[in-house]
Amino acid sequence: MKGGCAIRSQLVLTLIMIYCLLPVSKAYGSIKPLPETTQEIDEEIVQNMQRFNIPGMAFVLADENGNVYVKGYGRNEWEGTEIVDPTTNFQIGSISKVFTSLAIMQLRDKGLVELDAPVTQYLPWFATKETSLSARITIRDLLNHTSGLPGRLNTHDVEGSDPDHIASQIERKLQNVQLVASPGTTYEYTNMNYDLLQLLLEKVTKQPFPNYMSQHVFQPLGMNRTVYSFGDILPNSATGHRYIWGNVRPFHEQLSYATLGSAGLTTSAEDFGKYISFLLGSSSEGNPSVLRSESLLEMHKSDIYDQSTGYGFGWEVSANTIEKKGGLPGFTSNLIVFPNRSYGFALLSNSKQNITDDTNYNISRILEGNPPSHLSKQDSPAINPVNKGILMISTLFAIIVPIMWIPTLLSWLSRKSRFSFKKPTLPTILVCWVLNGLMLIGVLYYIYSYIPYESGTPSLYQLTTAPDTVNGLTILSVTYLLFSISLACKPLLRRSTIVPREL
Repeated sequence: MKGGCAIRSQLVLTLIMIYCLLPVSKAYGSIKPLPETTQEIDEEIVQNMQRFNIPGMAFVLADENGNVYVKGYGRNEWEGTEIVDPTTNFQIGSISKVFTSLAIMQLRDKGLVELDAPVTQYLPWFATKETSLSARITIRDLLNHTSGLPGRLNTHDVEGSDPDHIASQIERKLQNVQLVASPGTTYEYTNMNYDLLQLLLEKVTKQPFPNYMSQHVFQPLGMNRTVYSFGDILPNSATGHRYIWGNVRPFHEQLSYATLGSAGLTTSAEDFGKYISFLLGSSSEGNPSVLRSESLLEMHKSDIYDQSTGYGFGWEVSANTIEKKGGLPGFTSNLIVFPNRSYGFALLSNSKQNITDDTNYNISRILEGNPPSHLSKQDSPAINPVNKGILMISTLFAIIVPIMWIPTLLSWLSRKSRFSFKKPTLPTILVCWVLNGLMLIGVLYYIYSYIPYESGTPSLYQLTTAPDTVNGLTILSVTYLLFSISLACKPLLRRSTIVPREL
């Protein structure tokens, strides 16, 4: 009996030791078994591409050991023949920011930058209208979008690549800017924060921004097709598209050098997977040649909260995820990483549609073992309801103007009436000239001054992110101008009937 007990005890001990040596899944579970999962992912992506007229997409699922699943769908261009594959490059817009913040953390670890030092320590010219407030803005504030700089600010119209020339243009942009809040108190997303970080990096390293990023971030991570979209593009690069009055059309935009740090990166799904693996490696040894694990983890802790979502170092942080969305006039991209579940994934699209984000969230549901939500065309219309409204108002004015003048014109052509000008009455002057004139000035000011100002562009026609809106507002301004002129002139006409002469 004793021998049997000893054998059983030894067997139990052996099983315990074997169990302890087995790899343990992370908290919250792990990725669902492939190939069933990949088939569901493929179906979700393909059906949404067909339903919403998306030319091409690329998807990557990665864990800390590398790419688990990567695939391209569709074509590089709507009517082209080149097929999207895992190495096809897409512009990723604002996801560029989390690479810029990583580079700033590198400089911090090297002792070249202090996160809580004022921006003026590195960029002495930096100042807004209230210099005492802007002098308190720190590097951390730029990283966390807590600088107080208004959301409308960007450098899309800044010319050249020389840092001093760019700095002088930004200095002029900021001189009349008023902060929306005290530094460090409120989250206010603006591209300008990361445009300034790009300048700061060049000042500290004395290197062009793309060169530094290539040498110290992309090459060490093996991201060989990750470059900034400035100048020549790589072969096998997707063309951007967007809806223009309900039809998908190619859409090309040349980014300025000054926007590279906030929105200028182009990369492939295959390269994106390498970046995801690097992010997930922060829980173990990480990649010390790029960034210390402690610093990478620090980047993924939010410094400021908006309800349940935290923000920090360019990321949106929730209880289980770190996320980042990117968009340009012709592209959308979405990155979601689950550090506690040891996987992450990204979806890239060469069409400017929010459906890319919705599709990636559905993929998240699939990976968690849940059915995806149905994505309806009614929830993502090809023509924005606001633009439809603008066209309806324009059509109304276009109908009113002929109604006002056609009877007069017919009467004149028939030679039954004679028209002359009469002296305006006081009500005519007050209503048709003064009030009508003020309303016309207000409408034109709103369209051609206020909207560009709030959008951060010098003029309405440089608002490339919304071509339908630009065209619609142009039509509205013309039709309203005609209506306003008609309203001012019509009361001045005196009509008299022509009496035929008796023979």
